[in-house]
Amino acid sequence: MISRKLNENNDVFFARGRSAMVIDADEVTQHIATRLKFYLEEWFLDLTAGTPWFQMVFVKPADIVEIEAMLKQRILETDGVNELLSFDLNYTATGDGLINPRTLSVTFSCNTIYDVEIGGTVNV
Repeated sequence: MISRKLNENNDVFFARGRSAMVIDADEVTQHIATRLKFYLEEWFLDLTAGTPWFQMVFVKPADIVEIEAMLKQRILETDGVNELLSFDLNYTATGDGLINPRTLSVTFSCNTIYDVEIGGTVNV
């Protein structure tokens, strides 16, 4: 597999005037982060694609067990992931949304089809 490399703002990364590429395990890591940050109904051509942040996570009261299961499933369904090795969900729902925003971070590690262990943290 091969994809265009994204920077920390999810924009295409350019090196020497050309878009850089990611392959193999690095691509799987980038694909997981992209899938988790992709909001349900964000893409007008397929409103069923994406993670249900507004429908499931940014609601009161949020069901943490259900959110965790959904996020684990999103990771496991990513092309190139064989096994989810570790998963940690850090959710702070005490914020009012304006001055003290709610935060969520997902830290994970996976085994890939390339026999390489990958991991990362995604903040939403």
